[in-house]
Amino acid sequence: MKFSLYLFSVCALSFILIYSCSTEEEGESVTPVVQTPEQEPVEYTLTVSAAEGGTVSTEGGTYDEGTEITFTATANEGYRFTGWEGNDSTSESLTITLNSNQTYQALFELIPIYTLTVTTSEGGTVSTEGGEYGEGTDIEIIATPNEGYRFDGWLGNDSNESTITINISSDTEISPIFNLKIQTPTNYGVDEYWGQIVDFEPEFFFSSDLPEFAREGLVQTVKLVSNYFGLYGPIEIWSVGKDASSSEKRDIEAVFCERRASRKDHWDRFIDYDSCVSLNEFEEIGSSISGQRYYGYHIMYHRNDFTFANNSDYTHYAMTTMTHEYTHIVQAANLFTKEEEDRPDDIRKRIGWGPIFFSEGTAVYYAEFIQRKLRQNGTSVENAPNVNSQGGDLRNKMKEFMENDIIPYLDSCPNFNIWDVNYSTRETCSPYRLGAWGVAYLLDKVNDQDAFWKTLWPNINEMGWDGAFEFTFGVTMDQFNQEFLEFLDLPMEQQLEIIPDI
Repeated sequence: MKFSLYLFSVCALSFILIYSCSTEEEGESVTPVVQTPEQEPVEYTLTVSAAEGGTVSTEGGTYDEGTEITFTATANEGYRFTGWEGNDSTSESLTITLNSNQTYQALFELIPIYTLTVTTSEGGTVSTEGGEYGEGTDIEIIATPNEGYRFDGWLGNDSNESTITINISSDTEISPIFNLKIQTPTNYGVDEYWGQIVDFEPEFFFSSDLPEFAREGLVQTVKLVSNYFGLYGPIEIWSVGKDASSSEKRDIEAVFCERRASRKDHWDRFIDYDSCVSLNEFEEIGSSISGQRYYGYHIMYHRNDFTFANNSDYTHYAMTTMTHEYTHIVQAANLFTKEEEDRPDDIRKRIGWGPIFFSEGTAVYYAEFIQRKLRQNGTSVENAPNVNSQGGDLRNKMKEFMENDIIPYLDSCPNFNIWDVNYSTRETCSPYRLGAWGVAYLLDKVNDQDAFWKTLWPNINEMGWDGAFEFTFGVTMDQFNQEFLEFLDLPMEQQLEIIPDI
């Protein structure tokens, strides 16, 4: 009985296992495979139009999503493009990526028309009389003086250039200013013009090696500087090229000597033409000024390289040299005495000339200050050195003087007296660079950058040098000497604070 139950159980279990396997195999074989159809790309519409006054390169259309499209607006004559309705761009060409339906319209406006009126007067001509122009138009105008006249600027425009370009933005009237050139008188008394601001031109004399653009540059540079100081007169300016040949120097020397002999107004040694020529005046000359008080005029000599890179780009050196020497003319013109004195520095000079420390210091300082002041004021003169390119700022230039020409040599001139700083000490205690810093110190002290030539020098004749110095700066020479020594001990950062930020 037990064996029968066991056999039955085994058979039942085998049947169950066989049936289970058969069912699982049938399920796998009937699983269906599902296939999806390919999707169509998404399309969007671009609409581009133009408002009145212009056209567009396309009106748009239907494009696949993600398409990049560029289209351009073009204004009709008399109109200008102002932007896009539907986009913040102000560019005529617009590139978009289409990811939705989009609409754009190019916008235009009429260009305003303005009238330019250019009139001239006796003394010159202009290149155009003007007319009607659309806003934003650039118009070049050239003023040309007639023979015997000079161009002195514009009415209606701040430029001193004879060639200007005007951008039309409103109705404009402009007119050149021409003035008759007034020649230096050929005969005048010793006291007739000395120390006065005159209306006649300086006289220029050039050696034949100097090209025309260099001559014009020198003339206009003097104009630039004299516009700042005032035009003192009479003035003769003699310029010889650095590389002038012996014959070229002899030619201008002959003109110089003929002038001196005919006027009988030069140094006692020039008693006649032959003795003048024998001295070979222009052989060794560099750059100097001689205020001939005995004869009532100034002479400025130059034998430098005024041959610049091109006809308009003049070097920093030219502007600096001319301003330096003209500063001496201004100083000399404010001294009316003909008497000379033996000075504490063992140099015989006209009474009231003052220490070399200040005469050369002012020339160096003003040569650097004035050109940068003109740049700050936007002042320029055609064909003169471009004041916009005159080196770095004034503080950097004065820092250069202090680091290169003063600090390395201070041990060579400790506790100096101002009178002891002169031409004999130029290699150690430089009256030029050290003097320039002394001048800067005093000008800052009275908060007046023009104090030397507007206050000190004009008062010397009445007050004497010491009196005019104390009147102008509020200290005696001895007090300044001590103050300046203490100033030189300050850190560079504090010293530079007194220099104008120009």
